[in-house]
Amino acid sequence: MKYDVHIYEDNQGMLMINLPDEIFLVIDLLLSDVQEAGSKLWLDLIDKVLSKQSSYEELTGNACTIEIKYDVTKIVNEYVEENQKEYCLIETAELKQILLMWDDAVTSKYGE
Repeated sequence: MKYDVHIYEDNQGMLMINLPDEIFLVIDLLLSDVQEAGSKLWLDLIDKVLSKQSSYEELTGNACTIEIKYDVTKIVNEYVEENQKEYCLIETAELKQILLMWDDAVTSKYGE
């Protein structure tokens, strides 16, 4: 994996994630949209693009929209505050790995 990613439980028992600033919106995606329900819907669309069944997919959640292309996915925060960057780019395969890590953490915490 290209990025240093660390998933942990905070003081209140909530799952949290640390990752590099360049992909900061992955935090919003996980904590606001994916949450603890799992990332199946997101992963299904990523797999559709990575397997070349589709050249582009888009999904909007509670806070973020992801625009999935084969090489790169754009994550857009729909509620960005002034003086904040509204989007970040991440390699699609890397985002998939982070989502799988998140799902593993959710399963470890809550079971299947």
